[in-house]
Amino acid sequence: MRALEPANRVRIGILAITLAVLATAVGQSFTSAPMLFAQPHYYGEFADSGGLHTGDKVRITGMDAGSVQEIKIATGHVVVRFTIGATTIGNQSRLAIHTDTILGRKVLEIEPRGGERLRPSATLPLGQTTTPYQIYDAFQDATKAAAGWDTDTVKQSLHVLSQTVDQTYPHLSATLDGLQRFADTVGKRDERVKHLVGETSKVAGLLGVHGDQINRLLVNAQTLLSAINQRAQALDALLSNVKAAATQVQGLFNDNPNLSAVLKQVGAISDVLVRRKDDLVSTLTDLGKFVASLSEIVASGPYIKAAIVNLLPSQVLQPWVDAAFKKRGIDPENFWRGAGLPAFKWPDPNGTRLPNGAPPPAPPALEGTPDHPGPAVPPGSPCSYTPSADGLPRPDNPLPCAALLQGPFGGVAGGFPAPVDVATSPPNPDGLPPTPGIPIAGRPGAPAPNLPGTPVPLPPNAPPGARTEQLAPAGPTPPPSTFAPGLPPGPPAPPGPGNQLPAPFITPDGTGGGQN
Repeated sequence: MRALEPANRVRIGILAITLAVLATAVGQSFTSAPMLFAQPHYYGEFADSGGLHTGDKVRITGMDAGSVQEIKIATGHVVVRFTIGATTIGNQSRLAIHTDTILGRKVLEIEPRGGERLRPSATLPLGQTTTPYQIYDAFQDATKAAAGWDTDTVKQSLHVLSQTVDQTYPHLSATLDGLQRFADTVGKRDERVKHLVGETSKVAGLLGVHGDQINRLLVNAQTLLSAINQRAQALDALLSNVKAAATQVQGLFNDNPNLSAVLKQVGAISDVLVRRKDDLVSTLTDLGKFVASLSEIVASGPYIKAAIVNLLPSQVLQPWVDAAFKKRGIDPENFWRGAGLPAFKWPDPNGTRLPNGAPPPAPPALEGTPDHPGPAVPPGSPCSYTPSADGLPRPDNPLPCAALLQGPFGGVAGGFPAPVDVATSPPNPDGLPPTPGIPIAGRPGAPAPNLPGTPVPLPPNAPPGARTEQLAPAGPTPPPSTFAPGLPPGPPAPPGPGNQLPAPFITPDGTGGGQN
């Protein structure tokens, strides 16, 4: 069997060797020509380095554009090589070394100038560069300035100074003594001063090590301040809403002067509940057992009798029970107090009872008009609560609550919001005290309960027995009605499906019986 082989193996081998040689040559050209991948760099001549280091930033009009690549010493000056990325500058541009951070880090600032573009690898001369002013520059300037002094003038100045010192000797002596004591104190504290200087050097070194972090901190602080300035409107709206909420809360307390006392009572109740937490837990546990037993009892028969004790406080529940189940003997004033009737709604003690014997109406509350906008009785004032047993309205004082200075929950700072505006009758010391009401309201054989107000006689057209109740039957039993005639007896009922009882099973005398 013939193997599959290419038509011209020599030709294919020559092509493969040629391609390998070309690939090697191209690779060598890339490695030998680094300018294909390098960024363009420029040079600047400076009188001294000014604290600039390799790797420091290069800025153009405040924007980072590149970095310092190399610093080398030339004859009489320093040459700095730097890059600026894809940015281009003019051939008249100015270079300056500035301080970038508080820790002394430098930056190369470029001020673009000139209309002709600066070519890569070009150099900006010393006339277009500036170095920072340092301490040795200050000494050099001082030396140059001192070289031009007039010696005779200096001697004359020192002579005048000596005469002035002689004239001020008494005062200067005390000053020199103070300087001497200060120098002694510094000498005694020499070790501490050295320690302080050493610690300061450590702090400076630490700041130098963490210079980048401090720079980032300052930059982040600037960013934070910018964000706060941008959120100024939102913060203003938030503060306005807080102010409005505070105004509403203040109005709530003004409208409800006893709110603080109520909150104190709520706090006291919550304290009691916390103290009785274990009792509440045991009560709920027993209640669960009781409900289970009650469910079994209810499910075992067609009916159940249950008694619920202390469902509501007796002083709240009793007046309504009396009103529902008692027809006579209810004391109206006790009933009104038990039902929580406010003091300004009690009957006027100087008023006249109604024709049917009911107590007089309450004095009118003046509110809801332009002259009396209201409320007639401020919330939380004593007249808005039920009066005490010794403060009931009487003819000589129709509204005792109007003179009270505190309600049942205590006084209110600054007094109540408004005075009581109720049109009560004038005090009448000779007025009639509460007297027995209509006879029907009393229990049999007992006087009727007392009612406020002046009694009125029966009207002339009152029906017989008005305001009373007959204890005997009203009259003989009326005869059967003749309006509907009696119906004839109907047919007997059909027998049932079961065994029939012997007739007559029910005897006429109701004793029952049967046939023998």
